[in-house]
Amino acid sequence: LRKAILRIFTRKHGLHLHASSLPFIQSSLAAHDLLDKPEEWTEALEALAKGVDEVSDMHLHMAATATAAQPSSSSSSASFSSSVVTPEILEAVYERLVLADSVTDASNAAHHAHTTMNGNGAHDLVAGEVADPQRHFHIIDAFQMPRWSWSHSRWEKQAKGTLLPPATAKPMHLAQRLAIIRSAVERNSNFMPPLAIGGAVERQRFMKLTSTKNLLGRPGQRFLLFGMLSTTEDGRYALEDADGVVGLDLQDAVPGEGIFTEGSFILVEGEYTQEERIRAAAIGHPPGESRKAARKLWSDTDFNGTGSKRLLTRWSIRCLLACLSSKQSLLKVHEERNDDVCMIFISEFHLDHQKTMASFRAMLQGFVDAQFIPFAFVLCGNFLSAPHQGGDTVRLYQDAFAQLGDLLLSYPSILTRSRFIFVPGPSDPFTTPLLPRPALPQIITSKLLSKIASSNSGAVASSANRFRFVSNPARLQYFGQEIVVCRDDLMSRMLRNTVRLKDGERGAREVDLKKYV
Repeated sequence: LRKAILRIFTRKHGLHLHASSLPFIQSSLAAHDLLDKPEEWTEALEALAKGVDEVSDMHLHMAATATAAQPSSSSSSASFSSSVVTPEILEAVYERLVLADSVTDASNAAHHAHTTMNGNGAHDLVAGEVADPQRHFHIIDAFQMPRWSWSHSRWEKQAKGTLLPPATAKPMHLAQRLAIIRSAVERNSNFMPPLAIGGAVERQRFMKLTSTKNLLGRPGQRFLLFGMLSTTEDGRYALEDADGVVGLDLQDAVPGEGIFTEGSFILVEGEYTQEERIRAAAIGHPPGESRKAARKLWSDTDFNGTGSKRLLTRWSIRCLLACLSSKQSLLKVHEERNDDVCMIFISEFHLDHQKTMASFRAMLQGFVDAQFIPFAFVLCGNFLSAPHQGGDTVRLYQDAFAQLGDLLLSYPSILTRSRFIFVPGPSDPFTTPLLPRPALPQIITSKLLSKIASSNSGAVASSANRFRFVSNPARLQYFGQEIVVCRDDLMSRMLRNTVRLKDGERGAREVDLKKYV
């Protein structure tokens, strides 16, 4: 086996395996009864090596792009330049092979039964194996995500932040946010300049954005501006962009759909007056960009820290063209195949409230009786029914979570198969009103975890690693889906600071306005 690996990985593909990678290859072959079939090794190892080549090519391309954008910075893909293949790389390649192969099998296309990313068969290395949802479920903490900054129409990776940022950090943050949203607006078809050969209809539909620096000396003309809604020192509304500030007269402005607060980035259409202000006729939010379009544009950028999506897209395209509709993706197919996966979301999970705990116990018992175990429980705060700021706060939380541990130990089948994700609420310690909020401190959750870990059952005790305490907000990634979990009273806060609302929405209930959050 070692000679076959040396021949295929090193001599043929120029790759060098780390010593820890050999056991992974050996265990993968043994799992599919290939370890005793030397005649099958070549094709199986070839599938892995070609997959590693795909990974290396993609990361080297990303490294070159990052170096061109910022030559002084070290690329995050530099680890591939040495051609050393680690178990993590092999595991990622293996998972992609499993995804492509299992979808191919599900298509019932016999002549394409093992089509993979290079048009060659994945062989028996992944034959019959189904993608495990647990391996494609990621819990992303806001404080563990990579730091990216926007510079000259591209994303650049930043170094880790500090507790004492420079004085320019706040204005730079707002300037970057303005540039990011403006770039999305300019990609909208209504804001793209018409071609020179276009007709009068195209030119009339074109919506041209004007900068504040181009307003001087042009009173009486109408303009469309984009910027941040703010207030000046005298308490009057103004619009800020990267080039300056202009005052706003919103008395006759007709607001569009949505909620407008200070700090919002909005579009303003109106007339520039002699008083060097914009008499707004209409205000509105910028047009959104679909997730599909954004992913296609920034597929090389790993915003979450879980791996770029372009790799999977490139690998799956041939399989999809041969087996399924070209509009589907491998991840979407696997989501549909695992249609029995269920996630439970509970907010205001008051651990000190007897009725809450009784209802939660009844819920768990119902799942056990129905022999239906949820994939994950997402439990959001506040975890106490009333905010506490005294010296006994830590003890109250410790006792409440210990009580939750006693309840969960009564249902070992759920403990060993479900994940438990805890998101802090606005009143949970020890946080500020700012977002994102860090996860609950370990001093509060230690009793819960120790109860689970000290269980007499080994399977239950090992389930302590299925508990995750994450930031607020946090992101859950399941195959191709992404779910943002945020626990905060955003609606009431926005309504308290709203500037204008559409006439038909002034008397609307708060629940009807939540669609704009």
